[in-house]
This record gives sequence, C-alpha cells and structure tokens, in this order.
Amino acid sequence: MKNICFLSCQSLVGFIGDDHLATAYLEKSGEYKVTTIAWDAEADWSAFDLVLIRTTWDYIKRPVEFLAKLKIIASQARLLNTPEIVEWNYHKGYLKELEASGVAIVPTEMFSYPGKISVPQEWNYPRLIVKPAISASAFKTMIVTPEDLTQDSFLTELYPGDWMLQPFLEEIKQGEVSLHFFHKQFSHGIIKVPKPGDFRVQEEHGGSILPFEPDQALLKLSSELLQLVPHDLMYARVDLVNWQG
Repeated sequence: MKNICFLSCQSLVGFIGDDHLATAYLEKSGEYKVTTIAWDAEADWSAFDLVLIRTTWDYIKRPVEFLAKLKIIASQARLLNTPEIVEWNYHKGYLKELEASGVAIVPTEMFSYPGKISVPQEWNYPRLIVKPAISASAFKTMIVTPEDLTQDSFLTELYPGDWMLQPFLEEIKQGEVSLHFFHKQFSHGIIKVPKPGDFRVQEEHGGSILPFEPDQALLKLSSELLQLVPHDLMYARVDLVNWQG
C-alpha cells in the first residue's frame, strides 16, 4: 500500500476544502492510504511515498516560510509539484514572463506598496482590479476607479508588498474557464461563475462550478502555454476568460 500525504493548512475557515473526495476515491481502491497534514506541522515526511500540495491556502500570509518548508519536505520525500514550480508560480509576476513569451494575458501592471501606483497612459478603463501578487480565493481583490488609487480610503486597504493592477473585465460575469492538465495532458475543464451581483468566481464567495468542454482552439492555446513553463508538471491549471473575442 502506498502512503500519500495531502498538504493542507491549520484552518480551512473561510476556504472550501474538498480533499475528502480525493481521499475517499484513492482509499477505495485499497492501494493507497491518505493522510492530511498542515504544511507547517512537524512530521516524518520520509514516511510518505508521495506528498501532494493541496489546500495550503494560508501560504499567502507566510510565503517565504512556506517555500522554505516545501524545500525541507522535498529533501525527505517526493513532493509534487516541486518547490521550483511553486516558487515560479506562487507570485503573479509570472504573468509578465508569459506575456514576454507572446501569451495573451489580461493587461497587467505590477507595483509595490508603499510606492507609486501608475496606470499606463494607453489604458482607458473606467474600473480596475487591484489584488496582491501573492493571493488566493480573491483575498484583498478590489474593484476601483483610477481616481480611487490616490485616495486614503483605498490606500489604507493595502499592505506592504507586491500588488497587481488590471482592467476589470465585465466578461468575468460570464464565468472563468479552468482547464486541468496532468503531465501536460488535458484531463477536464470547468467554468466558475460568480453569483448574481458579484464578480468573484470562487465558491467561498458564492460562485458556482460547472463542467466545461473546451473546443480545440482552447485546448491548443492551453497546451502551447504549458510548453512555455520551464519545469515538468505533474498537474497544472490554465485559467481563461473570454475578452475581445
């Protein structure tokens, strides 16, 4: 029997956890034993045949500590995805790297706070999205106007660190598509739809998840994007939103 560890966090309050579904599926086969452990707990990681990063949502508040712990775990057990992938992906700065490689992303500007927040001159968007560069489940994600960016009422919502600025896309109300891949091979697709009157697609904020069957164009786009990732991937998710066709 193979021993598998699902990495989680000390508390899932405010988050949706569904590891029990995967645990039940794996253990039903009789071939696997699954144990869920908080990433910052002390454990004999060498006792596991595989450690999978799952619901470690509080990493956003301690990213440096999180990355350091992943490297410790990886030195004792097989960890997937690897710390190198997490370090490349956990900070949304990777979007600019993909853009430089020719990937069409939502227009994105990075800024550090405290510091100047500049809106590109060519932007002519009435509403903007501001969110931390290290974030999960729409944490601290705000809709603002360009005029709001200099107001104390907005600035007091920020905390020191890297942030990102994007146009608010009305199309998000139609849903955000997520295509899931294993070893860069397509597995399944879903579409996350916000509740009426909201823009956040996450279940934590009332969003709904529905099955989604991508067409060949979306599959080709996503597969080409994954080939740009400079690491092997056991699993990956490509998020897409329809914008300007």
